[in-house]
Amino acid sequence: MKQALAHWTPAAFCAFLSLIALSALNAEWWRPAFFAFLPMCFFFVGAATSRMQREIRDLRKQMVELQGKGVR
Repeated sequence: MKQALAHWTPAAFCAFLSLIALSALNAEWWRPAFFAFLPMCFFFVGAATSRMQREIRDLRKQMVELQGKGVR
């Protein structure tokens, strides 16, 4: 369950930032928070992508090891 939610964290965070910006269109208070936390969206996506690539790399390594042992 935790891994399934981890993939949606970046989208939820970006949606939250967008809702803040849309709810206060004529105000100026939202701009510092929006621009300060916008890089976090990219960080969350990068973390999820990095974790996924590490898992793929580990699975490929296991597959090569199993093929080397002759197990199918």
